[in-house]
Amino acid sequence: MYVKSNKLPWGDLAVFAAAALWGCIGIFTRNLFAAGYTAIQIVAVRAVLTCLCVLCIILCKDRTLLRIRPRDLWMFFGTGICSFLFFNICYMSSIGENSLSVACILMYTSPFWVTALSAPLFKETLTPRKLGALLICFVGCAMVCLSSSLRLTLPAGLIYGLLSGLGYALYSIFGKYAAAKYNTLTVTFYTFLFASLGSIPICRPTALLPLLSDPLNLVLTVGVAVFCTILPYLLYTYGLSKTTAGKAAVLAIVEPVFAALVGWTVFGEALGVLGILGIVAVAGGLMLLESRKKQPTEKKP
Repeated sequence: MYVKSNKLPWGDLAVFAAAALWGCIGIFTRNLFAAGYTAIQIVAVRAVLTCLCVLCIILCKDRTLLRIRPRDLWMFFGTGICSFLFFNICYMSSIGENSLSVACILMYTSPFWVTALSAPLFKETLTPRKLGALLICFVGCAMVCLSSSLRLTLPAGLIYGLLSGLGYALYSIFGKYAAAKYNTLTVTFYTFLFASLGSIPICRPTALLPLLSDPLNLVLTVGVAVFCTILPYLLYTYGLSKTTAGKAAVLAIVEPVFAALVGWTVFGEALGVLGILGIVAVAGGLMLLESRKKQPTEKKP
């Protein structure tokens, strides 16, 4: 007799939830842009508020979580500077050069980067099922993004777009190393400590402070930090400790699907037949990724 395991894949669910929260970022950022924020200022306040909030949690919960080995600082430089900050700068530059849909498609080359890097670094095998799921999800993601206009600037737009995918992928790589040695709260705190130190000097703080004095702006700023930074990064880092980096990267590709659904439901943006088919394709790819061979159990007498 063959039965499926009833154990819930908490790591996979955490990554999926993180991607869903990231997909909701437009709810906050559109209003912040309208209020006068620049993209790098949004990056900076996300980093600083996340760092401070997680620090408060650690101080209340267990101060020993702040202890790290100096020789491990490279991991957090990787997650904070090489990934979060580098990714955001490249992605914003890609948006400036390309249409949003093209920038999104190029950013979501990240699972291919993760898969390529995970094989030599973590000895993860690229099975036909994982490759098939990755390709189906990427095609579905592209279909969702392609429901709008296209513009690609060569070579700058292509380079920025591919580098944004690499930067996005590097969190899965550096985060995998960090999550294997440290608590999720520790990884998140030091990630955003480095990101804060890197982003504050380039965000024009003197222009940012007057914006934060407005109560509505402050609420939106806290919202984007809590719901689109703190929670998803905690969830994604936890997921990395429970599943492979390659699988986490594929699961996270649902982010633009949630972004498209938010645009459709909240902002009244057209989704179109192509977008709907893309969402179905992504769902199919994730089902393929999650499908497992049935495990044999003892036959009942």
